[in-house]
Amino acid sequence: MGAELMDEREQAWAASEPADGTFQFSKVVPGYERLMVVLDEAYQQAAVGKGAERHGQDLPFEHQPMQQISRLLDTDGGMAYQAIKKIQETRRLPTVERQKRELLGAINYLAGMVIYLEDKPGE
Repeated sequence: MGAELMDEREQAWAASEPADGTFQFSKVVPGYERLMVVLDEAYQQAAVGKGAERHGQDLPFEHQPMQQISRLLDTDGGMAYQAIKKIQETRRLPTVERQKRELLGAINYLAGMVIYLEDKPGE
């Protein structure tokens, strides 16, 4: 199921991707604009920000070390740990900006867990 789902998503995204390569949502539902902004900020962090610099290794998100290690160990537990750790660390950071950065990272680890589940064989 994972590969089929990815093919469908990739086709939908490719069809709606702007020529400049920026990310855009296919439909903005009134009342969910702020959620869209937060998810876009998490995407930007992973694709071009701290996440890409520290963890990306010039690999697509679904092939980065967090996915490789999860497949090797046959568990998404490492990503769950990282998300929980980032949430816990947020509680003691002194500024909203630093708290926000950690929470965006947690969102990306949770997204990694979704991808891991979708790509797991036999699901």
